[in-house]
Amino acid sequence: MNAAPRPFVSAQRRRSRRPGANSRIRETRLKASTRVTSISSTVGQKVTRLNPSRQTAPMWLQVLLFLQRGSDIIAFLLVGSTLTIYSWTVYNQQQWAKEYRKLETLQRNERELTKTNEVMKNQLAQQAESPATGLINPTQANTIILPPAPERQPNRASTEENMAPEPMGRTPLGY
Repeated sequence: MNAAPRPFVSAQRRRSRRPGANSRIRETRLKASTRVTSISSTVGQKVTRLNPSRQTAPMWLQVLLFLQRGSDIIAFLLVGSTLTIYSWTVYNQQQWAKEYRKLETLQRNERELTKTNEVMKNQLAQQAESPATGLINPTQANTIILPPAPERQPNRASTEENMAPEPMGRTPLGY
């Protein structure tokens, strides 16, 4: 390799220095045109395969390809089932949290109602003990005993009317 810089020479001067360069270019163009004609002449011919035994892959390669396809399908199914289970778990946790908040609210309301009920009972007991209400403590002397009512026989006419079948009307059965 030459490290010295080359002087600038125009393309026309270079061609004049190498008289054989033009003839080489013509030869290259001539060879290219003959190649094109030879390729175009084979267009109508049928292409034959070089080695028909290469159409099938070896058995070990077919087994590996089958295993790859099978593992792809299994991986796809596993990813799908994992996503399904994960989404189901997240959904269940959200529902559980929602229902647990409802339970806590109901328990708080129950405690408030129990407290309110006991406060009302206490107020009623205090009011009943005051003499201004006019209530007296129950004793045997002021107990009222009512005699039992006599037993009645059922009226047969009214039960027979109830037992009679209803007349069929013109109302449709679909209602």
